[in-house]
Amino acid sequence: MSNRIMQNLPPIYDGIKEMEELSSTVATEFEALEAGQKRVEDEQFIMTASERTIRTRERAYNIRADATTESLDFRRRRLIVRQSTRLPMTQRKVHEIINELIGEGNWEERLSVEACEALFVFDASNNSVDKEIDYTLDRIIPLNIALKIARRLTTKLYIPSFMLSGSEITLHPMNIDDIKQQTASNNLTAMKTATKITLTPM
Repeated sequence: MSNRIMQNLPPIYDGIKEMEELSSTVATEFEALEAGQKRVEDEQFIMTASERTIRTRERAYNIRADATTESLDFRRRRLIVRQSTRLPMTQRKVHEIINELIGEGNWEERLSVEACEALFVFDASNNSVDKEIDYTLDRIIPLNIALKIARRLTTKLYIPSFMLSGSEITLHPMNIDDIKQQTASNNLTAMKTATKITLTPM
């Protein structure tokens, strides 16, 4: 029998049944000890901690997580954001916090220095993410800046198009699939369709 303990013993112990069994038991215990040590190390960091440890950390921040609608990954990122929102707060830091929470490319900032206003526009998401966005920005944006938060919705729009033939009008529902506007016409019929629409606040 060969194991990590037996391999480090003098050759004189080779072939001795008692030493083989003893070293095998010790090797198993060492493996269990190392696995336990690895678990302890993982629990020290948010991104590798178990759901149980995440739940304990959430209680420290008075976060009431909903496991039915919030993924473990989102709960981890929310904790990181809560721990990162410390003064002083710069514009770059605000961007880093938002990107950590919802990812890059899912939002935009419209900052007016003259009017001291900041408008943040986000892609509409689930209720938990939207609440966390509102909570985070309300905490980190300076009070001398008027904060406005809006959601944008990208969706498909179904509108009727028409075909005119003599004095008779027939309505045909059209399925809008892209953002391009197309017009096709001839001397007898005409068709005009809109496409995918993104609703943003004015």
